[in-house]
Amino acid sequence: MARQLIDLPTVFAALPYGLWDTIQTPSSDGPHWQNGVTWIERCPTGDTTYDECLSDLDSDATEPPPAPPAKTANVEQATRGAMPFTVYAEFECSPVGLGDAATVAGDALARVEQQQVETAFWTGVAGGQEVVYPHLASDGEEFDGQDILLQPVASPAVTGGADIAQALGALEQELADCYHGQGLIHVPRSALPTLAAWQLARLDDAGRLVTPAGNLIVAGSGYTGTAPDGNTPADGTTWIYATGAAFGYRSDVYVTPVRESLDRTSNTLRMLAERTYVIGFECCLLAAHIALGVPTE
Repeated sequence: MARQLIDLPTVFAALPYGLWDTIQTPSSDGPHWQNGVTWIERCPTGDTTYDECLSDLDSDATEPPPAPPAKTANVEQATRGAMPFTVYAEFECSPVGLGDAATVAGDALARVEQQQVETAFWTGVAGGQEVVYPHLASDGEEFDGQDILLQPVASPAVTGGADIAQALGALEQELADCYHGQGLIHVPRSALPTLAAWQLARLDDAGRLVTPAGNLIVAGSGYTGTAPDGNTPADGTTWIYATGAAFGYRSDVYVTPVRESLDRTSNTLRMLAERTYVIGFECCLLAAHIALGVPTE
């Protein structure tokens, strides 16, 4: 007697602290973002000055300061862009006994979507080609035909597999110098036990994973840990990255209608579910090579 065919009773839940959990999602204002987006980035350094009247002080205790220097531009401006990529899940099946094929296809996408998005954002690779801009692991700039910056270089804050406390401190200091606000620390999940052992990760009041400096930790299940040049690090080490705040757009899930999925020659369905993404970040792209492991003292 044949066993009964059932639907899985479990509800799939994506891992927490992933990339999409920690980025801002502005209004898309139409579908044109799916061709990519361009923005004017303004990253201020700032400066200080003093009132001119101080140079007129008549004091026996101190020499009055000279007239203040002229104020100069201290906001770096650049035109940057981000390109789209699509995550999909496809399977073949018999139409007999399948039930709601569209629901099955959507569920299949949900199970792999987060990991695939994070891998593409770390490596820049989609469909076997480096076409995802911007991404994390990068050792060279990329511009489009209009001289718009698509990909900055990941600037190493620490190399050589430093202990994670030293490396994270250097990374967060450079992030503070570059961005001046709450940024993102991108780590593969293999680094989480090390962060926990060194007490360098905690939950804030909103349930987000943060560093001692208050930057959000993105623990990507799809993050590969590779270096800016794409090389795999030595055993017991990994690369981590820091960026300014990130933003993203994503489409609704598109599922191919069943009537368009039927292959009548084989009487099978080729069900496809997909979603398009564009992800960008502000100002900084920094990297650090860290050693994994627990404190020895």
